[in-house]
Amino acid sequence: MAKELTYKEVWDTLSNVDCSEHIEKKMNLSYLSWAWAWGVLMEHYPDATFEFGAFTTADDTMHDAMFYPDGSASVFVTISIQGLKRSMWLPVMDNRNNAISNPTSRQISDAKMRCLVKCIAMFGLGHYIFAGEDLPSEKKESGSVDKRDDTSNPPPSGESAESEDVVDDKFLKADDKFIEIVETFTEDVETVESLEEFFIDNKDEFKKLKTTSEETYNRLIKSFAKTKADLKKETEDE
Repeated sequence: MAKELTYKEVWDTLSNVDCSEHIEKKMNLSYLSWAWAWGVLMEHYPDATFEFGAFTTADDTMHDAMFYPDGSASVFVTISIQGLKRSMWLPVMDNRNNAISNPTSRQISDAKMRCLVKCIAMFGLGHYIFAGEDLPSEKKESGSVDKRDDTSNPPPSGESAESEDVVDDKFLKADDKFIEIVETFTEDVETVESLEEFFIDNKDEFKKLKTTSEETYNRLIKSFAKTKADLKKETEDE
């Protein structure tokens, strides 16, 4: 007779998967790609299944999100692994983690996949990310050290640890990531207030970008101005 799988066994397996190289950043938040997280789950438990909540309104219309009186919504999902079940819920939110009123189908779809990752974390995978930690417990207990922080072999006197080309490349990659964040935010932002808060919160990053690529900086500023004008017009038309 096959041994029955336990929650502890699943937790011990998934919580010790090092997700460090797969953590992505958006604004100040850390998250995992749903495709990668589900792929890891399949590698360990290929018979795992998930089911999103479905809700019927008073007019018998079926929705894949629960709507509230203020127009905001939440999504729900349940994951099953050989009879073991975990459920999770998540509001449909914007890039600042504020609930969205009357969300679009795309925003609901994105929330569902984020909710799926969060539910997988309840089984252990990437749970430490939500707890604000950097490495899974097994890695920390073993005294694992990031090679980038290893100072046991410093470069010879008079030599830089990194060439100027490498340093420049790091700046370029940082700029690319910030540009991606800005472009995504301006596409999703819904209020002038959120747009202005984003600029204030990231003013230092904008200053750095102006130094490394003034042309790109000017393009993003023009994009901000256009988005702000469009949002104001939408508000006036309502």
